[in-house]
Order: sequence, then structure tokens, then C-alpha cells
Amino acid sequence: MNVSFAFFANRPQVMFFILSKILSFITYPLTWVVALALYAAFIKDLKRSRKTFIASLLLLLFFTNPFIINQLVHAWEVRSYSQTQIDTPYAVGVVMGGSLKFYNSEVGRIVYSSSVDRLLQAVDLYRSNKIGKIFLSGGSGFVNFQNIKEASLLKTTLLNMQIPDSDIVVENESRNTYENAANSAKILKANFAGKKILIITSAIHIRRTKACFVKASIDADYFPVDERSGVGIFTMDKLIIPNIDSMQAWEQLIHECVGMLVYKIQGYA
Repeated sequence: MNVSFAFFANRPQVMFFILSKILSFITYPLTWVVALALYAAFIKDLKRSRKTFIASLLLLLFFTNPFIINQLVHAWEVRSYSQTQIDTPYAVGVVMGGSLKFYNSEVGRIVYSSSVDRLLQAVDLYRSNKIGKIFLSGGSGFVNFQNIKEASLLKTTLLNMQIPDSDIVVENESRNTYENAANSAKILKANFAGKKILIITSAIHIRRTKACFVKASIDADYFPVDERSGVGIFTMDKLIIPNIDSMQAWEQLIHECVGMLVYKIQGYA
């Protein structure tokens, strides 16, 4: 990237954004497994090499066990509830960023992420008259490609769903949860002061999201969606058979836990 050091030095939030990406890579379980396997392949002591390789295999089995991660994620996630339990409509529903995986410029089409349930549930709430407006919060989540603004792209999706432009609010400069809350708070205070606000995001993401909005002095309710865990199913495939999806669930859980810790240290939450 053709970005000068001065650019980063004068913009601490940019540095935090980049460092958070590096930290995410370091804390990925697959990084640990691969690091151990590579260490086992290169050390000359055969006995230590075998032990290290076995340790990497055991670690892989642990992180791909569906039962263990389901129990942990279930404990972390905030319990969801039905939209029928919403008696009084909210003036606005804030959709946290994360629905965009990437933008395929070759065909001019959005590729949605596994968290697109945030957007779909917001549309359902809007259609059911539970929220008056849909507030899209999210800029670019990439270190490069800063011109790809998630909220702006998703606005086109909502317009294609026949949702009026007047019922769509866009905040497209935030790059992480802290900025989602801080940037959205400015718009909410200016346009929705004293009105009911609903924050819509993944159940696993609610804790960190709420901490950031509380820090930004926003009084809101929260609507957990995109659940990543469920009640215990005690069958062979859910107890001991390795599942690669479990590795992804570990990444998300560690990301949220480490993110919460770092945000507390930084004073973001």
C-alpha cells in the first residue's frame, strides 16, 4: 500500500484497526495448529518433533469438536426472542456492519457473509412494522479497499427490495464495532433523540456492541439474530465427530472475547 508512516502516526484509530487485524490472525486457532505442525517439521530432535506433532493433532481435534464450542458459544451468546414480543414499534433499527463478505466488481454484485441474517432480520422487522427506519452502519472492513463502503452497498440491496430511500439511514465510515457505535451515536442523537432505538446484530456480538453503545451514551434495546449455537444435541456427529465449522465458531468466540478485553483496555467500552 502506498501509505506514508505519517498517515498512520496522525491517525491512531487507523493503527488500532490494522493492529486488530494482526491480533485476529495471531489468535486464530488454526494459526496455533499450523505453527505447532511447522515447528514439529523443522526441529531436529525426533522425539520432540513427534510429541509436538501429536500436540498439534490433539489441538486440531479439540478446536474441531462441535460439542465443546457449541456449549461455550451458547454461554456467551445473548438469548434471542421473537419479534412478536415487541409491543411498541421502534423509530429505527440499527443494523451493525458485517453482512458484506466482499464486493465482486467483475459482475457488480455483493457477496454476502454468514452474518447477512442481521440485514434480513432487519428487513423482516421493517415489513412487520416493528421498526420505522433501517439504519445501516458500516464502512470498509478491509485494510486496503477503503473505497468499498458496506452500508452504501447494502442500501442498494434495500432499495431493490422496494424499501423507500426515506426509510434508510446510512453511516458508511466505521471500520469496527467501536466506530459503528461512535459514528452511529452522532446520527442517532441528532435525528432520533428521545425515540426508541433497536440495535440488530449477531447474538455472539451483542455483548461488545452493547458495551460500545452504552459508552457512546445511547439508550437502546437489542435484538440478537444470527445465532451460532443451540440446545445440546447428544448424537455422535454433535459430540465427537470433527467439524470444520467448529474452527470458525472458535475464531468468532475468541474474536469477541479478545475484542471485549482490548476495548475495555482502550476505553472503547
